[in-house]
Amino acid sequence: MTREVFSLSRDGFVLEARLAPWDADAFGFPVAQITRIDVKASERAEKEYGAFQSWVSANDVRIVSCRLSHERLAASMFLEDRGFRFIEMVLHPQFEALQKRNLPDEALAVVPALDRDLPALQAIAEQAFRHERYHMDPRLDPRLADKRYGRWVRASFNHPTQQLLKIVDGQQIIGVFVVEMDRGSRVHWHLTAIAPDFQGKGYGRRTWLSMLRYHRDKGAIMITTTISARNVRVLNLYSRLSARFLPPEMTFHWVRPTE
Repeated sequence: MTREVFSLSRDGFVLEARLAPWDADAFGFPVAQITRIDVKASERAEKEYGAFQSWVSANDVRIVSCRLSHERLAASMFLEDRGFRFIEMVLHPQFEALQKRNLPDEALAVVPALDRDLPALQAIAEQAFRHERYHMDPRLDPRLADKRYGRWVRASFNHPTQQLLKIVDGQQIIGVFVVEMDRGSRVHWHLTAIAPDFQGKGYGRRTWLSMLRYHRDKGAIMITTTISARNVRVLNLYSRLSARFLPPEMTFHWVRPTE
């Protein structure tokens, strides 16, 4: 039986990874994620890395992802020497002191999704994303990324801690957010999307302001999320809304070569 978790700790080298069943279900093949890597002794790392390769092979893993803080150059070089490729830089916008913000009413309704909304919200998620890592990696079929986001929306509807929200203008669904609030009144936006038919029509700013107002009125004090640095339109939106940006991270992919 294969192991779902890999863990290796030697003097000067630590590598931990786990299978990613969520991505595997969407893609139809095993996917893994490196959750920790420390490279302090390159010779030791080179010698011990084979154990991780054996674990990848034993689990028939076809994609391995890793996210590193932007200053982790030694670890990034180690991964690139072993076939990983830099895919994206991600940023972490954060809205602070939400209770002190004076937010206008943009006349958009933010309401929990209903079961009958799922097909429309799933379709939005399957069409709205183009800048994130699984769409940008030229070695991967972008249709798999579309499927991944659609499944994410559907799964969030019955998730024990996440909430699926729809943004509505009259009778029209403008966007979809998957959010999660912890006990300390901090919110994380896992997924944010505007329907393609409403992009470029001024709904972005109105939707984000409506979401900030919604969470403020629910008692939230802070909101964080993650965006791709190449998504310039969204980056500028967060800047205009006075978000504070936390240190960026680099994303790397290893993809098994096709035979």
